[in-house]
Amino acid sequence: MKLGILFLHHTNCEVTRNNLKVVQRYNPGATVVTMSADDPLPGGYSLNATADLKTIHSELPKRREDSLVCSWFLQKRESCDKWFIMEWDAYCEMSVAEYYKCVWQYPFVASSVCLLNREPNWHWFKKVENIPEGYLPYVMGALPFLFLLSEFALEATCRMLIENPFTSGNSELRFATAANRCGFPPCGFSPPNDQITWRPLNRVNGTRTIFHPVKHVVDYR
Repeated sequence: MKLGILFLHHTNCEVTRNNLKVVQRYNPGATVVTMSADDPLPGGYSLNATADLKTIHSELPKRREDSLVCSWFLQKRESCDKWFIMEWDAYCEMSVAEYYKCVWQYPFVASSVCLLNREPNWHWFKKVENIPEGYLPYVMGALPFLFLLSEFALEATCRMLIENPFTSGNSELRFATAANRCGFPPCGFSPPNDQITWRPLNRVNGTRTIFHPVKHVVDYR
């Protein structure tokens, strides 16, 4: 199956460029595209092409990764069977296909899934009262914003968010809720030696895995 990698970033800094080079190195057969909130990389997509989504994103840029994905979707020229959506501070020390091989068949895979009846204390569930009625039965979260999706699930989710927009919560709540409404609830996947965490990683030790967040330059050679 043809893999696409959507690399989301905000600046054109050394860490961003380094983490992009690493994912390209370990996925030589993948179609890698970049999507910028501000300063695009050479040949990359920019939020500037979609004025409405740029306005929404500018209100709370740290909570609007879904706006970047939807903006890219409206502009995109690529077609792939699977898409790996990654933020700039993910670091791939192995191929995406190898990392997700146990769950490759699922249409939407996330590192962790939050359910309203199971994790009612998740911070972003406090914003549920502001969610449009059509989304309420489908509320859930997928985090962090590091996802593997089929092309069909990605297209359905982006169309849902574009045609039925809402701004409550953060991107991890909105994207998962929209996907769930489309019939693609995320599958949670946390393999042994999982390094996709919610704490800063001070060291990448060369283990064959995907790390997040990595906000410093790693010598990948």
